Amino acid sequence: MSSIRQTATYGNWKSPITADLISGKSISLEGLSVNESNGKIYYLEGRPAEDGRSCIVEHSDHGAKDILPKSFSARTQVHEYGGASFTVNADGDLIFADWETKGVFALNPANGDHHPIIEADPEVYYADFNAHPIQTHLVLAIREDHHSKSVENSVVVLNAKTKKVHQIAYGADFYSHPQFSPDGKKVCWTQWDHPDMPWIGTVLYIADWHDEKVVEATIVAGKAGIESVTEPRWGSDGTLFFGSDRSGYWQLYRLDKGMTEPRHIKLNGLEETEFTGPEWWFGKYDSTRINKMIAMVTKNAASTLIIIDLAKDTFTNPNLPLILPLFHFDAVRRVSDTAFVVIASTATAPPALYYIDVETLPQMNVLRSSAQVDISSSLYSKAEHISFPRTYGEDKKGLAHALFLTPKNPEYEPPADKLPPLIVHIHGGPTLHTTPALNLELQYWTSRGYAIADVNYAGSTGYGRTYRELLDTKWGISDIADAASCVAYLASSGHIDPSRVGIVGGSAGGYAVLQALCVYPEIWAGGVSLYGISSLKALVEDTHKFESQYLFKLLFEPGTSDDEKEKIYRDRSPLYHAGKITAPVLLLQGSEDKVVPPNQAREMEEIIKKNGGDAEVIVFEGEGHGFRQAANVKRSIEEEEKWWVRTLLRL
Repeated sequence: MSSIRQTATYGNWKSPITADLISGKSISLEGLSVNESNGKIYYLEGRPAEDGRSCIVEHSDHGAKDILPKSFSARTQVHEYGGASFTVNADGDLIFADWETKGVFALNPANGDHHPIIEADPEVYYADFNAHPIQTHLVLAIREDHHSKSVENSVVVLNAKTKKVHQIAYGADFYSHPQFSPDGKKVCWTQWDHPDMPWIGTVLYIADWHDEKVVEATIVAGKAGIESVTEPRWGSDGTLFFGSDRSGYWQLYRLDKGMTEPRHIKLNGLEETEFTGPEWWFGKYDSTRINKMIAMVTKNAASTLIIIDLAKDTFTNPNLPLILPLFHFDAVRRVSDTAFVVIASTATAPPALYYIDVETLPQMNVLRSSAQVDISSSLYSKAEHISFPRTYGEDKKGLAHALFLTPKNPEYEPPADKLPPLIVHIHGGPTLHTTPALNLELQYWTSRGYAIADVNYAGSTGYGRTYRELLDTKWGISDIADAASCVAYLASSGHIDPSRVGIVGGSAGGYAVLQALCVYPEIWAGGVSLYGISSLKALVEDTHKFESQYLFKLLFEPGTSDDEKEKIYRDRSPLYHAGKITAPVLLLQGSEDKVVPPNQAREMEEIIKKNGGDAEVIVFEGEGHGFRQAANVKRSIEEEEKWWVRTLLRL
């Protein structure tokens, strides 16, 4: 880079972080499995350059190689969001689900031989596989049957010898985490019912396994509406570990072999941190061995890797710079008694697969990076966690949170009398959070001269159950009030130009964009909604089973009458208030989106234009809820940039 800095207005800086780099030259790392008998590591790559295909890759001492035939894509569609699409059994064979056929296959990674283990049915989805440690032809899975309008979920065992499928747990609305114990004599799983989501109330079961059936199933922990139990995982000695938020935070608990009551793994100083997160996807992410556990612990939306001594209930922090990405599938896996692999980012490196041996800390070996970038870390803007007072909305008590990224590019300096435009980013969910991990999509903007506020509004995870529940009955109110308060805070502290503020988000974040434009039109110069919700009632009527009752707790007090529900739906749906929008709005949408159907974007555009507003819809053919194809990812970035150039830079 040149030592002479050019003077250029914010937003007009040139950057080596390009739309091509983000779309076609990067991948996503979506899952892990390990064959401990030979140390081979298997991970899943999401590849935009291959139309979003998910490919299983094997890493060994001889390097990395694709082992999934090109005709397959190892993705699942259970709960629509999927996850946990493959596993490795004790024989070393991989069990995986195929996106196109919805079939389940066994794959020999040594010679590439593969065959179906059950008869495929495009109306039946499978995920979250776990093979019996001895009778490897038996595979536990979650099944989601779409043959009738009433979608049915259950825990099943797949018999690869007979190709038969048998239900072993059924009757609840949802299931997750079916697993055999290390000796194959017990099974565990979690389940929950409407109207709960898995972060509201789930129940953990354990049962004996006998003659390919579960016997004497008992509840270990969890309660509908009260306690969320997450990510159970067997230790090698038969101890069952899991997360529970009974204390107000997702803490670690253990049920020792032969015991009936679990106990809290109480780690001094970590009582108000979280070891698990919201289960939008299937997957598990801690790695255990006898008396040791590798875990990522989260506080204020940032994670740290620690090593827990289970014999003493103490921990050590090796001070590794790793940050667990929020959108993780099976992000940590044991390789041996001392080594593990983890998918993580740092503040200056994109998500990567790291190999770490606890005996050689702090050494970390990168096995695969999600982006092959030759960019100096001096270009990256480091996310700063900020807490700010609530100055907008009905409830102004307490503090809200965000990650703030200042414009940064060592090649440029702005005019001395100018402040940067701000892009407010609203995460989806809404029961999620954003992290300080390096995000090249955000750095795309900061390296061009935009400031970014990535808001962890009321209802976000990463701050405990009380903060999550602040959005109950207040969706579309408290979230956007926190976004507005964030802008006010940054403006009053002289960090941004309040006349050049845009807002962007996807899914629930896209809903917040549209709602904020309606409720606080004076704040925003422009907005970009990616597959965002415009009609709440239409969402309830059109969306899939997993989220079909998600809105009820976010919108309604218990006992709300049907008439009042109709009023709330209308009051908080941007579709009916689009006439209040004064800022130009760009709506980006996938043609095959089943979570937020594209008709919602088209209706929003039509009403805004009828009221004299400025709106544009761009539909990406073949895309669902989120964009995976390289060409579409690239175009979405380019279209968003055009929008900010027009609305924030006013060029």
